[in-house]
Amino acid sequence: MSTSKVNSLITQNRLLSQAKSRARAQSVATGKALLNGTNNKDSVVNSVNNKAGQQNTKVSEADRKAKENYTTMKEAAESVKKHAKNLLVWPEKKWDEMTEDEIAEYKVDVRKEVVSLVEDYNTMIKSMSEEQGKVNEIYLKQMKGYFKNAQKDLESLGITQKEDGTLSLDQELLKAADAETLKKVLGSEGTFVSDIGNRVENVISNAETNLAVINKSIYAGNYTYNQYGSDIFEALLGGKYNSKG
Repeated sequence: MSTSKVNSLITQNRLLSQAKSRARAQSVATGKALLNGTNNKDSVVNSVNNKAGQQNTKVSEADRKAKENYTTMKEAAESVKKHAKNLLVWPEKKWDEMTEDEIAEYKVDVRKEVVSLVEDYNTMIKSMSEEQGKVNEIYLKQMKGYFKNAQKDLESLGITQKEDGTLSLDQELLKAADAETLKKVLGSEGTFVSDIGNRVENVISNAETNLAVINKSIYAGNYTYNQYGSDIFEALLGGKYNSKG
């Protein structure tokens, strides 16, 4: 199993463990209410609801922030993927078949894509850095490495990398570059653009996995289960399961 898959599973287990901890805490609250001698179902249900509310207040901010980060990460990565794809398919004609107007239009289109790509790339990098975690750290390191591999060529076009992995763009240098250089550095296989375009597939997948786990964790935090695995509310209200199993 790859390192990225292993670390994704670790992240999932951590979040699921948090959800189980919340469920156990709610069960303790219910048990205390029953041991106090109350036979009023409404009192027990209210006790569960109150404890659940207290627990969710403590964890909801962390869950909310993680969900926000992974949502931003996913959307930004999807945009990076789109911009990378656009840069790699232009132009469709060979250089000696293109008119001066077509070449000029190509340069304008490339600049627009690069500006948008840098903006979305930076948003993705920032959300990955903020969320942290081993998987994100691996991808961040890889992204920085892709830039290092093409640093000289990218800097000649005005694209530089900051210490945190985000990019800066000198649009005047980018504008001054000739079309063939743009295609060679930004629009060919094996370049920085193609490398990050391929890697964001993993970033998207990781974000989607974490969003699914976070949503499940939040959902699980709203319920309490007894030792037989049934919903405590079902047991209290005379459902399919009861304390005798």
